[in-house]
Amino acid sequence: MQVQVNKSSVEAVDQAQQRQEEAEKQAKQAVAQVEREKKRADVEIQRANLNAKRQMDILKEKEYFWGAGYVTIILFSILKSSAFQRDLLDFFRVPIRWYCRFIEWLVIPTYDDGFGNQVAYQAGEAWLFRILALALFIIIGVISVLYIIEGIQIYKKQWDDISKLCFLSSLAGIVVLGDIIREWLPVNLLIIFLLINIAMMVLKMWMKKSFRSRK
Repeated sequence: MQVQVNKSSVEAVDQAQQRQEEAEKQAKQAVAQVEREKKRADVEIQRANLNAKRQMDILKEKEYFWGAGYVTIILFSILKSSAFQRDLLDFFRVPIRWYCRFIEWLVIPTYDDGFGNQVAYQAGEAWLFRILALALFIIIGVISVLYIIEGIQIYKKQWDDISKLCFLSSLAGIVVLGDIIREWLPVNLLIIFLLINIAMMVLKMWMKKSFRSRK
């Protein structure tokens, strides 16, 4: 009787071990299956990323091609637009002319006597006005440079496809319609171009800010 009990106990232990081994085997198989599925998923993700990258490269090439063509057309339009060429030269020539006149005035400071005559200041007054004019010139120059640098930094942060489209569209419009615009507006075309882009950038920043505040 005791021998039968021992045999049944041994058989029960063996069965339990077999079940445990089978469970461990199934668990290993499940883990292996999960690993295989994970590897397959990783491979599929890599393939999808490669395909997406290829498509993006193709789109970038097309965008570059059409952008280069658009810029080429604008350049040819600039060569045909006499108004834009004049304003482009004046945009740089006028400040240089003012600077040269300022230097001439520094050499011999003068003032208008009310009858259209330029009268030179006396020696003491001349040096005083030279110092004041130079100080004012330096202050205005430094402030202008700081504002320009800050504006460029803001413009870089806001630069995207919409900004590119606005930039090229406004430039094309100014170039093509330059002669007509100059007939109605006595303003330099480059200044109009800059004002349009600044206005669009400010509007874009305001729209982003209002959209975020609504969220």
